[in-house]
Amino acid sequence: MYLQRVKIENFRIFENFEVDLNKTLNIIVGENNSGKTALIDAIRYTLSSRTGEWLRILETDFRRGATRFSIRLKFADLSTQQAAAFLEHLTFEETGEQHRPFLYVTLAAELTEQIVRGTRQIRSDIRSGASGEGPSIEREAREYLSGTYLKPLRDAEAELSGGRGSRLAQVLNAAESFRNAAHVNSLLDAVIQANVTILGNPGIADSLARIKTQLKGLDFANTPLSPIIEIVGGTDLEALGPVERKQMLKAVLERLQLLIDESERMQGLGYSNLLFMATELLLLEEEQDDFPMLLIEEPEAHLHPQLQMKFLKAIREGFGGIGKPALQSILTTHSPNLASKSDLGSLIIMSGGKAFPLRKGHTELGDDDYVFLEKFLDVTKANLFFAKGVIIVEGDGENILLPTIAKLLGRPLDDYGVSIVNVGSTAFARYANIFKRRNLGDAQHVGSWLPIPVVCVRDMDLRPEGAKIAEDNPFGFIPYKPRGAVYWESHYDGNAEARTAWVTNRKQPQGQNVRVEISDHWTFEYSLLMAGLSAEVHEAAPGADVPFAQLPADPTERALTIYGRISVDKSKTETAYKLGPILERRFTAQLAPAPAGETEQQAEERHHQNTQLVEQTRQDLRAALPSYLVRAIDYVTGLIADGA
Repeated sequence: MYLQRVKIENFRIFENFEVDLNKTLNIIVGENNSGKTALIDAIRYTLSSRTGEWLRILETDFRRGATRFSIRLKFADLSTQQAAAFLEHLTFEETGEQHRPFLYVTLAAELTEQIVRGTRQIRSDIRSGASGEGPSIEREAREYLSGTYLKPLRDAEAELSGGRGSRLAQVLNAAESFRNAAHVNSLLDAVIQANVTILGNPGIADSLARIKTQLKGLDFANTPLSPIIEIVGGTDLEALGPVERKQMLKAVLERLQLLIDESERMQGLGYSNLLFMATELLLLEEEQDDFPMLLIEEPEAHLHPQLQMKFLKAIREGFGGIGKPALQSILTTHSPNLASKSDLGSLIIMSGGKAFPLRKGHTELGDDDYVFLEKFLDVTKANLFFAKGVIIVEGDGENILLPTIAKLLGRPLDDYGVSIVNVGSTAFARYANIFKRRNLGDAQHVGSWLPIPVVCVRDMDLRPEGAKIAEDNPFGFIPYKPRGAVYWESHYDGNAEARTAWVTNRKQPQGQNVRVEISDHWTFEYSLLMAGLSAEVHEAAPGADVPFAQLPADPTERALTIYGRISVDKSKTETAYKLGPILERRFTAQLAPAPAGETEQQAEERHHQNTQLVEQTRQDLRAALPSYLVRAIDYVTGLIADGA
């Protein structure tokens, strides 16, 4: 059995939410306030958790303006034993040619008008049935379905320390070895013998004698006091009943604590968390339930990347064994390390209170794309799962310069939660199609699109004739090869239709909320030169000792001269690094400082003038930039309206 589907209405951020889960690993990713914690809490509210934590529905759990919410969980693949245990609660549905049993559990809550001690009362009920109209589900049944929950701000050291109700004591108490009466009796007998030894200690006897002396004269002749000292658990194992034995075992186990290493009694938060999570997995295994489920928020807490990988491997491969049910785990994370090392199909992106599974059949990715991304979607690229917007680029130049350009345009990417993903190749579609939903390309499905703007910044890759090495061309620096004819503008002379087809093909994978912006000319650097930044690129490029005024006056010849130096020396990356500060120097407005004794009116005038100066400087940069870069930044930061 596993939790197949979660459907939620009017609970916190969710208005009308639905997601199908994987049978085993589910990793929930996304930006803050996207609904990750709300999803975990919805499951906990409905099923409770094994920690025995008391959960109370609050008024803030209702979506703003709503007075009712419902959380419906659907369980599938019930075994014969499980179906028998929930017989009165089952719903039979046709799947293919068979009728199969499913278990629905629905939590419905209503905010009433009754106020007690200043708090509005909440009425709630948990029922079965596909519409939540079946019999009420008793607490024992819910406990069978409950999962192990690890909260994000967990105190691992406290959980592993001895004390009343410690998780370590619960883990040990559930151990298979303690189901053997002989093992329990052996432990309790050792405790009894220790009790006898303790009570026979001279210090105990001396203290008891002093107590008796203090009591002389305080008792009555007909009711003399004769105090004794006993130890919890007593000194006679045979005299203990079943309940007393359980209590004594519990008391012993609660005195134990778990340490990471016998040679080091203190450990850091990371290893404490790893140890704590390991004990929780052990508890799930030892209880041998038919339905082990693990809910963890931020498993990466205090773990360095390598330990995160070890934990993920344990979740995927190390749980259970032959004859034991698979673990269904639902993890929320902000870790690109975990996201990059997980199977892509196990990821679910949360955005704006909606869930977007990435398993096969839900995205525009093909089978070979999943294989490719499993290999090449590294930690750096995995930050796209947590972004509000994504810019996909193919080279270092764009990766280095676009943040600077966006900042100078007044649209700093950090302020808009935009991530740049440098694919280092032309594999744009493999990354962009992560954000496209299968068979939902028509505008009528816009509400089902992943609401994250994605723009691919691509080179046109059509070389101008002037770049060709020829005897009569002093600006050429690329040899012409017939097999590469399609990469030259001259190949399309007189064939505008073929050129349009080339550009259209470069527009892939445009669609839904994914856009493709193609360079105005040949490449990124060449487009900067052909726009209004030739002097700045010349200053950053190698060979800048030649005065700009001595370069050819013709824009194309000048661009070829500068770009030839960059290409031949293979210094595009170095040029980009140098160009950033040059752009900042030219396109940062020099604001007028406040003079001494400035009046309020003068301050307002100066502020107005400075604002105009900043805006004018930004407009100057816009005019100097290639248009496709401006469109890309505008789109991904939300300046362009949908459909524009």
